[in-house]
Amino acid sequence: MKRTHDLTLLCGLALIALCFFIRYQIGRRRFNRRGISGLQQFSTYRKYTVVTTLERIILIVANLCGLAGMVLLAVAGINHLKF
Repeated sequence: MKRTHDLTLLCGLALIALCFFIRYQIGRRRFNRRGISGLQQFSTYRKYTVVTTLERIILIVANLCGLAGMVLLAVAGINHLKF
């Protein structure tokens, strides 16, 4: 049982770290695209639609990873209290 608890805890922390890393990288990319006026600048409309759509999908996946990580940490905490 100890190994399962440690594995659950490690996976939960890894998922939360992955969530923060992805959110940081996308936020950094969005910040670097901003011009003097504070708006994101794209060279074409097609690039705008593709990039923003992919970023939204990746952010949804990152948020789901963070949520799954929190659930795993909660399960690890509950299992720790049982023993």
